[in-house]
Amino acid sequence: MRIAYCEDEAAQAELVHAMIRQWAESRKITAEVVLFESAEEFLFKNEDYPYDAVFLDIAMRQMNGVELAHAIRNKEKKLPIAFLTADKTFAIEGYEVHAVRYLLKPITIDKLWSLLDELLAERESDAEDIVCITVGEKGAVRKLAESSICYIEVLGHYTQLHLNDNSTVRIKESLAAIVGELHRKELFVKCYRSFVVNLSYVEKISRTECTLSDGTALPVSRSSYQELNERFIQYYREKI
Repeated sequence: MRIAYCEDEAAQAELVHAMIRQWAESRKITAEVVLFESAEEFLFKNEDYPYDAVFLDIAMRQMNGVELAHAIRNKEKKLPIAFLTADKTFAIEGYEVHAVRYLLKPITIDKLWSLLDELLAERESDAEDIVCITVGEKGAVRKLAESSICYIEVLGHYTQLHLNDNSTVRIKESLAAIVGELHRKELFVKCYRSFVVNLSYVEKISRTECTLSDGTALPVSRSSYQELNERFIQYYREKI
């Protein structure tokens, strides 16, 4: 893991850094901590944010940690941010920037290690969700989150992935080949000869139509209906 830590008290920064080193050794992983003494230094040295998480103090000399968190969120929506602070008054602002944790000083090893374990588990889960898809005539490889694929459609000699941000990816591979590359094949079910749907986006199934959470309606064939319906019921039973 690579963690950015913004803290203007050197002793506190070193204490947390030592706790993270101990955690990494106990988990038998590598953890790099990049220290910054101010929000301004963090912004000056980072055009993008190549980190697995950012830890922020709030009370700093000029720009405070909450203001820095807003600046980070303007460019990076999903990067985990945690506040490590002695100031209780910004807890609500912490929720506004979707902070994963708001730890009050003095930081205890139990609470910090719990946060780190949570971040590591999330990172490993994200890695399992990634599938590499070959796109374009030159064979470029694009990484996609399987969970972002709403449904897959055959269009002539191409197969098109419909993603949850309303974008599409067109690939010159067969439907069977693409489904074969997916890790969580149990989520993807054929609803028609030219359509495979991700069960996590399905809202309703009838004998002729499959309705997704965004209102998209996909055709359902007579031969696919029973398996699709059974898999849909099983998926939601397990989810509940």
